[in-house]
Amino acid sequence: MKCSRCGKEFAGSGLSVPSVGEHICADCYWKIREEYDKKRNCDNCRHFREDLCEKTESKLTPVTIGINSYFVQAEECDHYTEEEIEDEQRSEEKPEKADRSVLDGLVKQLADKGQTLTYHCCHCGTPLRIGAKSTDALKTCPSCGYSLEVIDLAKLISQHLS
Repeated sequence: MKCSRCGKEFAGSGLSVPSVGEHICADCYWKIREEYDKKRNCDNCRHFREDLCEKTESKLTPVTIGINSYFVQAEECDHYTEEEIEDEQRSEEKPEKADRSVLDGLVKQLADKGQTLTYHCCHCGTPLRIGAKSTDALKTCPSCGYSLEVIDLAKLISQHLS
């Protein structure tokens, strides 16, 4: 399949971005997601409740990028303010990828058990292995050269070990 943004060929069906109406490769998805993460979001505004702006009394429509929803109407809102955010539901931080030491510990557990986990490049589908025989987490695919940052290896290995 071909990415409708950058034109790269990739294996699989690609990632669908309904708000943009495109099928894109993992690299382009990552770039779009980073772009939207930098925008002002209604989730951070004190007037925001679920999918409603209390100040304008209007229902907000999220922009969906992969599994994340963004209420980016805040970009053009005159009432946007981050002051006095007390609602515990909105103060939850987004889960972040595990740091390198956690990943190294999980890889060591795999290696100690003599196990190897096979996962696949999200761009070309090449099988990649980590564990007993290969303890280094790859940052780029050795076959196609694209970034593998979109894969949360720590989460993948923890699910495998449990």
